[in-house]
Amino acid sequence: MSVDSFPQTDEMSVVTLTDVVEESQFSQRVLIRHIIGLPDGGAGMAGQKVRVGRWVKTGHEHFKGSFAFLELNDGSCPTNIQVVVDAAVSPLGQLVPTGTCVHVEGELKVPLEGTMQWIELRVHKVLDVGTIDPAKYRLPKSRLTLEFLRDYVHLRLRTNTMSYCDWKCHPE
Repeated sequence: MSVDSFPQTDEMSVVTLTDVVEESQFSQRVLIRHIIGLPDGGAGMAGQKVRVGRWVKTGHEHFKGSFAFLELNDGSCPTNIQVVVDAAVSPLGQLVPTGTCVHVEGELKVPLEGTMQWIELRVHKVLDVGTIDPAKYRLPKSRLTLEFLRDYVHLRLRTNTMSYCDWKCHPE
């Protein structure tokens, strides 16, 4: 899809989400690569309502627990999408641990100037949370070595290294 073929802002009211990106058949979840992989990094989709989900790569509560930033990755590409969750939407303590599985619905927004993201998701509804016990599930935020992953095979898909290898070898 070229930049010229992407609908202009005044035409966005007649364009539906399915015209721009493909949703999963049963969960209506949009793969992160379909958002981030657009020529504008997904900024042209601002204002669209989407559902995304999978694993929290990193999460941080801000302003005394009033909201949280989550970096979410679904394994479809090596890039994460930033998700902003307000404390009124869901208890933040269960969302921020690394490795938590979430399925959220919200609106894509262009973040403030000076941020590294092209697009972020402001969550309106948390559809599902697979909580995790950080004491038992010690997945560090730092890069995992291949030696570590040999011992814990079930963690491979939750890492950027293995997700990226799978994505490059089998893009569809």
